[in-house]
Amino acid sequence: MTFEPGTYYIGDPGFIFQDDDLRSLFKEIISPQGLQSGKKDFIASRKLGLETDCFYPYFVAKLPHYSGTLYDKDNNGWGFEWGAFGCVPWEWVKHKAGYENHKVTFTEPFDCSCTEDSVTIGHLHFTLNPQ
Repeated sequence: MTFEPGTYYIGDPGFIFQDDDLRSLFKEIISPQGLQSGKKDFIASRKLGLETDCFYPYFVAKLPHYSGTLYDKDNNGWGFEWGAFGCVPWEWVKHKAGYENHKVTFTEPFDCSCTEDSVTIGHLHFTLNPQ
């Protein structure tokens, strides 16, 4: 799936899901039952707000460890603690001030993917093993 241009939170989605329902949903999604056997990533959507019928897609890559660090091309570390890394609409971030360094604006449509040791979100590439 191709994502629309816009502003997104890039990182561990578990950090931004603040209420119990979203945390429970996220735990279920990253559990072995939440992903098809052998599948490492998924794209899903969630309704944002009761006043709208719009569904916003998001991308999550399941990582081989529940916590650790991914590294970008500049060897900057991006931590994760929920066993996942992904891309969600910036509108979902409730505590925006603390997450500004995870805010990325894409000016063109973009794709997301992952392998055993890396995650690619648009032009951004992250690896478990820095080079």
